[in-house]
Amino acid sequence: MARRHTAAMMLAALVGLLCASFVTSMGVVGIDYGTESMKVSLVKPGLPFDVVLSRDSKRKIPSAVAWKMQERLYGSDAANLATRYPGDTFLGAKLLLGRSIESVDDQARLRQSELLGSQLIPSVNRSSVSVKRETDYTINKEGSDEYTVEELVGMQLSHARTLAEETAGEEVIRTFPGSVGTFGGLDVVITTPIFYTAAERQALFDAASVAGLRPKLVSDGAAAAVNFALTRQFTKPERHLFFDSGAGSTRATLVEFSTKQVQADSILSIGSTQKEATVIQVLSAGWDRQASGLALDVLLRDHLAGLFQTQHGSKLAKPVKEQPRAMARLLKEANRVKHILSANADASSNVEGLADDIDFRAKVTRDEFESLADKAGLRSRFGQPATDALKEAKLTISDIDSVIYVGGTTRVPLVQAALREAGVPDAKIAQNVNADEAAVMGAAFYGASFNPQFRMKTIRAHDGNPYPVVLTEEGKKPDVIFPGGSFETTQVVRNYTDTTSNFGFQIDYDAAIPQAKLDTFEHRLYDVEIQEINNHLAGLKERGEIDQVDISVNVTITSRPLGVYAVESAFMHVKQKPGGIAGALKSFFNVGSNAVADDVDDDDDDEAAEGADAAATTEDADAAAEGAADTKKGAEGDETSEKSEKKDVKKKNKKSLPTDRSIRLLARSIPRGSVRPMSGAELKAASDRLYVADVEARRKAAREEAQNVLEAYIYRARDIVHETRFIESSKASEREAITAKASELSDWLASQAEEADTSSLKLKRASLESLIQPIEKRMREQGTRQGSLDRFTRAQAEAREFLQEARTNLTKALEEGVASKYSLAELDGFQTQLDKDLTWFQDGEKEQAKRSKDDDVAIKSDDIDRRAKKARDTMARMLKRRIPKTRPPKKSKTPPPPAKEDKPAEEEPKKKEENEEKPKKGHAHEEL
Repeated sequence: MARRHTAAMMLAALVGLLCASFVTSMGVVGIDYGTESMKVSLVKPGLPFDVVLSRDSKRKIPSAVAWKMQERLYGSDAANLATRYPGDTFLGAKLLLGRSIESVDDQARLRQSELLGSQLIPSVNRSSVSVKRETDYTINKEGSDEYTVEELVGMQLSHARTLAEETAGEEVIRTFPGSVGTFGGLDVVITTPIFYTAAERQALFDAASVAGLRPKLVSDGAAAAVNFALTRQFTKPERHLFFDSGAGSTRATLVEFSTKQVQADSILSIGSTQKEATVIQVLSAGWDRQASGLALDVLLRDHLAGLFQTQHGSKLAKPVKEQPRAMARLLKEANRVKHILSANADASSNVEGLADDIDFRAKVTRDEFESLADKAGLRSRFGQPATDALKEAKLTISDIDSVIYVGGTTRVPLVQAALREAGVPDAKIAQNVNADEAAVMGAAFYGASFNPQFRMKTIRAHDGNPYPVVLTEEGKKPDVIFPGGSFETTQVVRNYTDTTSNFGFQIDYDAAIPQAKLDTFEHRLYDVEIQEINNHLAGLKERGEIDQVDISVNVTITSRPLGVYAVESAFMHVKQKPGGIAGALKSFFNVGSNAVADDVDDDDDDEAAEGADAAATTEDADAAAEGAADTKKGAEGDETSEKSEKKDVKKKNKKSLPTDRSIRLLARSIPRGSVRPMSGAELKAASDRLYVADVEARRKAAREEAQNVLEAYIYRARDIVHETRFIESSKASEREAITAKASELSDWLASQAEEADTSSLKLKRASLESLIQPIEKRMREQGTRQGSLDRFTRAQAEAREFLQEARTNLTKALEEGVASKYSLAELDGFQTQLDKDLTWFQDGEKEQAKRSKDDDVAIKSDDIDRRAKKARDTMARMLKRRIPKTRPPKKSKTPPPPAKEDKPAEEEPKKKEENEEKPKKGHAHEEL
């Protein structure tokens, strides 16, 4: 009974905790991290669902990080710095995620390095990619200024996090899933291209970890599909192809939408409650990593560079392609020209002082631009992903409802023409989503779909898995554990029976996947080792008891984050075979040296183990426990029946022996091939480095702000001493002191401000404020004083009028013997308060009459208003009071019989008269 009561209390506490969690802040941040730019969205109760704006109020944030000396810049500031410091500016870091510096023919790495000529170097202890700044301005001025690609991306994600937190008004805190949903803080979802391999996804996840995030990952095609489904109903299944062409690649994702009955995810819907939901399934995908907006920019940049070289090559000290700043400016100009050519037949390019102070002017037509793309073989590559997606799903263009444009590069006529050439008719083309923001908006809703607290359309989105994953055991054929197509489940449980020793297996991509589809990444993923089986079974083997038990090992393999695989848990279950000798395996089940509290499944097993420990590991353990229980029973024979029942249960548990046991095993996932995750030490070091840089940036920003405020205040002080109102409210000596202090601080700023810290700058400003603020108070008093005087006078008049009427009503009530709202004492108290305030006010006015405008006031407006408000509040409180009911007079009690010594008869009427008068007085007093 006691145990049931405890369980009930724990359940009640859990429900209370969950209910309390529902009222805490929650929300989801969606980050669409692209090659050229990133967008951030926020869905949070109480805030409009929209894109988070950048520092310069833009909806799109360039994916760039740059340094100017020790100052680190993000977004537009970083992108603009590329033309001045190309060696310290890094664009397209996304192209380097998961890449190896050792790969010879890595097109993505080559494309990134040719953008601004970034110096790519191998990472320490890993063969992944790091970058090196052209100039070394490390904080401690020691060592080279190098950053891993995970750190570069982590910095940008940290910037996105900061923007989201400022908008939401709370910090990003990872939500934790439970049996009834997820709750607590802001969750994060980051989009990835659907073709990202485990190596690339792991690198992105590590970058997010550096920024302090633990995100969910979703493909950009699935995110756009969620956004598409939010405002639509699907009475019958529909198939749509999301054609996404962006700065880094081109993808085509085939998605099926349907309406089905699904399990309700709500704390109020426990059991088998079903509800209608929109189900989104990614059927297939096609992609091309080289067909991208960035590839078109580079083509156009090289063309412009060639034109400039032809026009002014003889005047240049060295070729324009060998001048990083000039090439960075041409890359920016090429992007601008590309946008113009998307809507016009030709565009003019003008860049002043491009190289060696020579201006560049040229005209580019759309035909020339498309001819460049044809020569590079890019036109056909833009349309191929749509063909591949349909082919993989074994469908034709007539089997789908529409082709939906996503991504900025879909606006380029060349790309649209390539899609038509691939067999997509204009009738199938749809532009019914925001091409730039569909993915980021859908990412936030994708994250919210896991949280039952959000009141939104019920959606179940199953992302795509373009690479089937197989598990290979020694001597066996590969077994597919995560098939290609849609991720119906992200968890697989494998059961191994009669396993008596450590074992292992491999997790790889299916060998049938063409290498071209994986780009330069390998098929190998992880080697898994299941350990500690030998240690736990060593005793049974030595005693020859291994045949008396059944052994099974359950291994749970998960894809978390999506597309990254790991062994989540491994348990060994040991159960005594039926018909075995009772107690023969007691040493294993009860006291085994490897046993821990968590290894036993039920409470009875725990209590049995404790009883056996107390009586040692001898065959007399049960007898000793029984004897101890009997002795205790005899000594405490007068205990309550409840305690006796507990003791009997304990005695019974001590006698019973468990016949099964669960043991947690050690599972090691060893990355192989292209998967190169950051170690715990590397993650900590990178996070600490980012934290120190952020603290330094905040310190510098605070110091610059303090200096700017001080400088602005000095200018204001110089001007204010010449204003008419300020002159009227100040003495000549005060103005002279202000002028002198402003001049002193101006000289100090010019000579010592650069070395001064934030606190010194604030103290200097405070020294000047202390001279100006008293005069500004006088000016404010002159502007507000008359209004305060009028309010005080009105409050006094209204209160005294109220008192006069209240006293009249009180006198009338006393005469009639009925109840009154007010007592005489409180009316007198209110009168005293008003008289005291009036005397204070009159004395202050007399003193104020002796002072001039450049003197401090005798009584402040705030004090006058406070006393006026007190009078009005007291009057209002008394007016709201109800008249109490009139109580009937008390009846006089029958006098007791007279004593032996009777008093004179003439005194009795007098005494009776007094007794009758007393209740009246008391009654009148109570009714006041």
